[in-house]
Amino acid sequence: MTRFGPPARPAKNAPVAAPRQQKTIAMENASERLITGVSVGPLAALNVRSVERRASSAGRRGGIVAVMETWDAITSRRNVRRFADRAIGEDTLEQVLEAGRRAPSSRNWQPWDFVLVTDRDQLRELSKVWQGGGHVADSAATIALVVEDSDDRRTRETAQYDLGQTTMAMMIAAADQGIGSGHSAVADQAKAREVLGLPEDRRVAYLIDLGYPADRPLKPIRNPNRRPFDQVVHRGRW
Repeated sequence: MTRFGPPARPAKNAPVAAPRQQKTIAMENASERLITGVSVGPLAALNVRSVERRASSAGRRGGIVAVMETWDAITSRRNVRRFADRAIGEDTLEQVLEAGRRAPSSRNWQPWDFVLVTDRDQLRELSKVWQGGGHVADSAATIALVVEDSDDRRTRETAQYDLGQTTMAMMIAAADQGIGSGHSAVADQAKAREVLGLPEDRRVAYLIDLGYPADRPLKPIRNPNRRPFDQVVHRGRW
């Protein structure tokens, strides 16, 4: 049974836990507060820093519950165009791709396929499919979002919405790992098909380039360049 309120004082002669045990107990208590929904401050359920961020690390330390800092990932994400010369681990790339695979989709249509590119020469060629896509050439990895090349307006519009959802899912998953992301349109579909070996009935909708930022690490942006909240949000009516 979970008890709330201040912790009970230890007995006078009770043994004191070692520092490492104390840290583990603190992490477990923080995790319990999140799981049970007990508020410890604004956005506590998304941003308690006393809990280890990585589930894999937690597992190695004996099964401590890990909590994703979702809000930090959302507020840290920004478009990155200059990348450090640093590879992204295969496990991390697969996690980003898995986030895209799990993204919501209209009627579970899942119109996408993903082509992951990490070869430097291939990235340079892929960057040529759009006049503003030069940053793709220097990325650690780029994901091509591939869909059916349909002329049906409804099909294309529905796919666009789904592609937006899978794009954001992958970008947030990347930001959670400290990885920057950007995007590029695709104008030269023939070039894209050639570089990626796509069949004729497929097109590349967008490119998502990934890499560790060359300028500064990702961190929550306190004052984003966005319209004011009260100007954007309408309640009940316009």
